[in-house]
Amino acid sequence: MSGPLAARGGARLRRAILLLSLVAGVSLAAPVWAARAIAWVEVRAEPGRVLIVLAADSEQPLQYTAFSLADPPRLVFDLADARLAPDVATAYPLDSPSVKQVRLGQFSLEPDITRVVVDLCGPGSAPPWGVVPGTQSETLIAIGKAGPIALPSPAVEKVEGAVLVRLPGVGGLARKVGTLEAPPRVYLDLVGAVAAQGLEQDCEEAPLRQIRFGQQTPEEGRPVARVVVELRKEQAHSVYSDGDDLVIAVGPQPWALPLPEYRGAGRLKGKTVVVDPGHGGNDIGAPALFGRPPEGPYEKDIVLDIAQRLARLLVAEGASVKMTREDDTYIALQERAAIANRLKADALVSLHCNSCDAPDTLRGTSVYYDHPHSQDLARLVQEEMIASLGTVDKGVRNANFAVIRRTQGPGILVETAFINHRGDRARLTNPNFRERAARAILRGLTQFLSNKPDGRNGEE
Repeated sequence: MSGPLAARGGARLRRAILLLSLVAGVSLAAPVWAARAIAWVEVRAEPGRVLIVLAADSEQPLQYTAFSLADPPRLVFDLADARLAPDVATAYPLDSPSVKQVRLGQFSLEPDITRVVVDLCGPGSAPPWGVVPGTQSETLIAIGKAGPIALPSPAVEKVEGAVLVRLPGVGGLARKVGTLEAPPRVYLDLVGAVAAQGLEQDCEEAPLRQIRFGQQTPEEGRPVARVVVELRKEQAHSVYSDGDDLVIAVGPQPWALPLPEYRGAGRLKGKTVVVDPGHGGNDIGAPALFGRPPEGPYEKDIVLDIAQRLARLLVAEGASVKMTREDDTYIALQERAAIANRLKADALVSLHCNSCDAPDTLRGTSVYYDHPHSQDLARLVQEEMIASLGTVDKGVRNANFAVIRRTQGPGILVETAFINHRGDRARLTNPNFRERAARAILRGLTQFLSNKPDGRNGEE
């Protein structure tokens, strides 16, 4: 690029490149101060990335929030307590494989918010990006090209009795989570990531022993990087996204940790999902303990709460959502399927808690499907739930349940956990566990629906 955008000196360019080697996704935190003027802006295309340099009239780093939008695809950065100087250009067209142009504007004056919009070249996952403080008054936004992401260095922190391993900037990558024994290990295979150099990081924070990176066999031509967290002794774990970061939580009850506020990105716009909380009304479903009367909590109440959470998340992602019941009423099984069929829903998710004849014997999570076109959806949801909830993997199973048998489009029945197992019941009665269950189902749905053409409704 030539002209005024690239007219800054070589020293500034070298300084920017050095700063951009920092881990992507660094969060800026600073006290509140009066609005600062953004005095000048420089935007330039560099090999593999686009760099946005913002210079304010204060040496304090700019605070920001970031999110992505679809149709058209774009990244948005809102800069708090900031105003654009009158002579700053507001549009910067680019010749870049990932970014069409960068736009700036004064989004709000009360409070003062300057908005930076990065118009992306195509649909799909947003490219990796990072925000770091520059020298003196500069803040740098780096937008990388779509493609393999180099694994960042892990950060280890302790929160409410659990140990968190945080990987900045890779929370949006497709992942597969599993465990290994002798010694106990949790591993993550991240599709689209590369371990630029092998990592073996010893950990003093119990129960961690070591964190390792390595490269696996590519999947459909895409690189796969493996993250291994070796433990001193077997522990429960939970894997989840925190904004753009990926977090592996290890400890006695990682599923009980609070989750960050969810911010949707419109990834399911145009999709219709039916959420079916099982049972209801006089049909309590499975109780905690059978007896006369049966002891609560009851399945019907727990799955209604998970369904309401899932519906909220789906709406945040732009989906049209229909719940078969929104309160403690009973809906006939044939009507539940009929609702999905009338709407030509892209997916139906029926939510349940499992139970067995002998209390405190069986535990875990399973997902059922009937028709072959629902098998991939069941697999994706099951993988996400096991990774996030840390429950026993009871697998994906084919079954002739009425609701999913009568549903013409993709439909699954989720058995979240065993309500009459003491350990699983402790999870089910915890609101943070139920939120994790809803987010795991959402993630599986999003992966499935993102690859499902509109209008097919699961039929060949």
